[in-house]
Amino acid sequence: MPVFDFFHWDKDKGYTLAETGAILQVTVGLPPALEQFCLQKNIAIPTPVSGYALIDTGASASAVHEQIFTDFGVQPIDNILMSTPHTRDKFSFVYPAKVQFPGLNLSGEGALTSMRVVGCELKWTTFDDKEIIMLMGRDLLKFFLMVYNGVQSDITLAY
Repeated sequence: MPVFDFFHWDKDKGYTLAETGAILQVTVGLPPALEQFCLQKNIAIPTPVSGYALIDTGASASAVHEQIFTDFGVQPIDNILMSTPHTRDKFSFVYPAKVQFPGLNLSGEGALTSMRVVGCELKWTTFDDKEIIMLMGRDLLKFFLMVYNGVQSDITLAY
């Protein structure tokens, strides 16, 4: 079982895990089937978007900033009823995505090549200029063993 450590530290602030939350680098792009469709139709494949995913043990489903899919020109494939601390029983669109975690050595360059993600308005920047574009929910976390080490300001993921 591969083990990956992510130390949360900033040269000006020191330990940052408590302020930023557990985050890791992520890239969001089109799944292979949509890339293949674009190639067949002579449509330019959008460049994947890089940013950070916040590990959210309270989220049952992973979510990506919806504007990314709008910019890609991707239509939703489904919708689901969502509830958050701010919104109850709201329908949200579901999109197909390829999610890559550059810091994880998963098969296919750290890619989850075909997954469903919820589109949400969630993009923000941490105090140390890391742009959050995704919430990594329990639908992905169920494949990992995670240790949150607040004392050392790091997280460990085993896959």
